[in-house]
Parts: sequence; C-alpha cells; structure tokens
Amino acid sequence: MNKVTDEVLKKEYDKLYKKFVSGDFLEVIKGCNKVLKYRKHQLFFNLLSIAYQKSGKIEKSIDTMKEALDLNPNHPNFLNNIGTCFYMLHKYSEAEKYFKKGLEIDNKHLHILNNLGNLKRETYKIDESIEYYKKVLNIQNDALPSLFNLVGICRITNQKESSKQYCKKILELNKKFTDADRQYSLVHKYVDNDPHLIEMLKKVDDNDLNNLEKIHVCYGIHKAYEDIKDYKSAFKYLKKGNDLLKKEARYNFNQDKKKINNFISFYKKNKKVKVTGDHRGLIFIVGMPRSGSSLIEQILASHKKVFGGGELPYIQEIADKIIYEEKIDARLINKYKNQYLALIEELNNTSHIFTDKELLNFINIGLILKLFPNAKVINCMRNPVDNCWSIYKNFFPIKTKFVNDFKDITKFYRLYLNTMKFWQKEFPENIFNLNYESLLENPKDQIEKILNFCDLEWDENVMSHHKSSRIIRTLSFDQANKPISKKVSNTIKNYESMIGDLIKEF
Repeated sequence: MNKVTDEVLKKEYDKLYKKFVSGDFLEVIKGCNKVLKYRKHQLFFNLLSIAYQKSGKIEKSIDTMKEALDLNPNHPNFLNNIGTCFYMLHKYSEAEKYFKKGLEIDNKHLHILNNLGNLKRETYKIDESIEYYKKVLNIQNDALPSLFNLVGICRITNQKESSKQYCKKILELNKKFTDADRQYSLVHKYVDNDPHLIEMLKKVDDNDLNNLEKIHVCYGIHKAYEDIKDYKSAFKYLKKGNDLLKKEARYNFNQDKKKINNFISFYKKNKKVKVTGDHRGLIFIVGMPRSGSSLIEQILASHKKVFGGGELPYIQEIADKIIYEEKIDARLINKYKNQYLALIEELNNTSHIFTDKELLNFINIGLILKLFPNAKVINCMRNPVDNCWSIYKNFFPIKTKFVNDFKDITKFYRLYLNTMKFWQKEFPENIFNLNYESLLENPKDQIEKILNFCDLEWDENVMSHHKSSRIIRTLSFDQANKPISKKVSNTIKNYESMIGDLIKEF
C-alpha cells in the first residue's frame, strides 16, 4: 500500500465495507487503521468510527473523529459521528453541541436531524423531538427511521390516529417493516374479518419474511384475536411469537445466575470500603417487569419535589465496569458516583429527588447503596402468576432474554426473590416492599407510606398522577396514565385453560 491511488482506495473500501456488513468489526478496524497511516481519507475515518461504535469502543470512536475533525473541522458526517458517540455515552449536552454544529454546515443533513430528534426524545423534550423528525420528512417523506420514531411518540402521547397513519405509510413503503404491524395493533381496535388482521395472517406464512419479521406479526395477530375475544387463536400466535423470540434470544439462565452471584460476591468483598453519604436525593425503583413500577414512578413524579427519570442503563453500565477494577477504594467509588450524578443532570439539573426505574437494578442494590448510602429503594411486587403471565404476554426487545418461556420466567422470578431476600437482610432500612394489589386496594394509604419512606411531605398531586404532562416511555404507559382503579383488566382468566404450565409453577 505504498502507493494509495483512488482506485486502490476504492477496492480496499469495498472490501472493508463488506466485512463491516458481515459484522467483522475487528478486521474493519485493523484495515481502516492501516489505510489511514498512508492516506487520511474521510470514508475510512467514518467507517473506522462506526466500527469502533459497533464494537463498544466508544472512546476510540471519539478519538478517531477528533483526529478527522482536526483535518476537516467542518465535515458534517464527522460532526454527526462524534455527536452519536456522546449520545451513546448519554452525554446529551456534548452530543447536541456537535449535532447543531453539523446542522449549521448542512441544515438538511437527515442523519443529524433524526439524531437530534432521538436526543430530544431521550431528554423528555417531546415537542422538539417531533419537530426534528418532521423536518426530516419535509426533506425526504419516505425516511423510515423518522416515520417509525413518530409512530412511537404519537402512541405514548395518545395520538392514536396519527400513530396509525405513520404505520400505514411505513407498510406502504416496506411490507417487511413488520414492527409497524405490531405497533399498529397496539392502537387499533379489531373486529371480525378486520382487513389488517387478514393482512397479518398472510404475512405470518410468507416465506419472504425472516423470523425476526414474523415475530412482530405474531404479536400483532395475538392482539387482534384478543380484541375479538378468540382467545384460543390469540394464545396460539402469542406462543408462536414467544417461541420464535426464544430461538433468537438463546437465553441461558445460568449466565444470569452467575452474573448475580458475581455482583453479590463483589459487594461482600468491598462492603467495608468507607464512602461519604453526601449526594442528591435518589429513589431506585426495582423489581420484575410488569410489576406496577411505571405506575408508582408516575405517582412519585407527580410530586412537586420529584423528577421521574424513567428506565436508565447507567447503574448497569457502571456495574459492568467497576466489577473489573483491580482496586476498589473510596476514590474510585466517588469517581463512579460523580459519573452517575453527572449523567442524571443531563436529564434534570434541579435539586429535585430523582427516580431511576431500571427494574433489573435489583441485581446491583449493593453497588447502588455503596455509591449512594442514603438512596431509597422501592421493590415492586405483584401476584407471581399475574406478573409472570403479563411478562409472557407482552413483547420485549430481544435484549431482555428471559421473557419468552414460562420456565425461564419463573426461574428468573425465583432468582429475583432470592436476590431481594439477601439485599433486604443487608439493607432493611433502605428498601420498601410495595405490593401492587395493595396499592390498587388502598392507594392513599400506600402512597402515604411510600412518601414517608422517601422523606417526602404529602402533596395532593400524587393522587392525580394521571393528569401529569410527564411522558411515560415504557410498555405500561397506558395503564400508568389512568386513575388508580380496583377494576384492573386481568386477561389471565381468559387463558387459564392454556397456561397450566405457568400456574403449576406457583
């Protein structure tokens, strides 16, 4: 590669791009770095940056883009790439700075506009988010990512007809984009011989669709049959969707068990490390998915002194790093504590108490209370059969792996119970066990107890949580946006004859 002509570069780029598409990111990184020693070409900087991102080496990607920007500080693709890196690190202010600089150079840059829409969505600035997505569509009306982003936003802001229309537009452009079928089903009330149900039934047998595409269709068909009260058919397609997802997820229970044991061992080994208890007021809401956590966060976030942060990956990301540190001392603990506090300031920089509703943080309660000794933990509990059925019944992205099989769900549920038993012995003063059924039965009594536990005075707003303008981005947004009622929809009774394998587990 002594003489790097344009022709040689093109051949090398095509070769490396094929490797990138096939997922061979390490070879791409190696190849791009080799080329860039001889010729600083923008295509190779871009490809290297994205390959580092895909490999989880975000800091390396940032370094690559900084070098590229030193050579060409006004390249919008470089600015977009580095902005994306900071977005992936949840450093939204820094990301926005680069995105907006890119727009100053090219105000029609579709990727930057869409990324700004995503950033505003993540920071709860929903109106601004919608504006950016619509700017994309004004330039290119068939931009699928922005169309799909609007599907989700319209759904959680209760603009159901708009969500439907965006789904229809997507499916007209690409019938294989079946997540739009599933999303459409969530905002549509089906009737017998519904045209959309008929269309989905055709798709589920279409050999042109892969398993991931068929999974979304199965969940959509399940919802349709449930609407028309054909529960036998509804369960058939729910099971089919779960079975396909289980194959794709390849869940290994022993890996989860080992992971939890490792974090408990880490806690035991380092529990004597002394740290200061000085930190912002924090409430961590943990438990199993579908246990009523969105409702309780919405109630708390309605309080005038509380900000609801939603489901945040920050603690899990810190846990995955700190467990490999050679020496744990107060300095290191403070470093990670300040890192977390800086990240949540990106979402809310007031003195309000902040809620973090990443449910699987129950794994890391020892770490949480080492970082934040005065934090409060609310453990959400629900009738185990109802809870496990609700998990099985709802679609979860493939990264949540234990949710597609009754035995996997119940094994994980018991692992959760045993883990919480350990933490409750260690931290009896920091953990409040909230029973979902008790909350529905006596809401005011339970909410008063929660507020007392969180050292919050009474605020009438908590009894009107459904009137809050706060956006909920979880599966349970619809239920959590309604007044508390004892008459809760309980679909399990319609499936009791089909879920004996689950019922007998308890």
